[in-house]
Amino acid sequence: MTSPTSADAPSGASAASRSLRIESMVFVGLLIVLSIAVMIATTTIREPPGSTNTLGARVVPYAVGGLLLVSALAVLIAQIRGRFGHAEAGEDVDLEAGTSWGVTAVVVLSFLSLMLTIPHLGWPLGVMILFTGASVALGAKRWWLAALIGLALGVVTQFVFGTMLGLSLPATGTLTSWIGL
Repeated sequence: MTSPTSADAPSGASAASRSLRIESMVFVGLLIVLSIAVMIATTTIREPPGSTNTLGARVVPYAVGGLLLVSALAVLIAQIRGRFGHAEAGEDVDLEAGTSWGVTAVVVLSFLSLMLTIPHLGWPLGVMILFTGASVALGAKRWWLAALIGLALGVVTQFVFGTMLGLSLPATGTLTSWIGL
């Protein structure tokens, strides 16, 4: 008796495996095309005259397009070498559990709070309120730590985008103009 070989495997299983590999390769190909399109479209962004001292408006799109291209090429090389991910049997989701509308409402209200907090309190405090509200709604145990992290995120994004890139993110608002930033 001979043992079955891979050639004796059912043709349906190999055809399904082959189609999954083709789909993976097509997806990576689309990511490569998208990243090249982003980098080409970035060249059309106009920068105002006299903005040579700042990083400019093209930095972030170039960085995103470049990282996307490098990542897609790394996955393509891995796929060419035969390294494909394994399909999962299913998600670890409780299908019997309903939507928590209270949590959803608090997260939505946290995002909507930016419309009020940015003009009156400024960007860093607005981000702190957003982050704290969303973190507490999603289960943060220590609200004060979420507030400190939110404030740090607000200050860092204010510095990077407001100061270094020159975008208009108000450091203070009408109620906090006395701070003097």
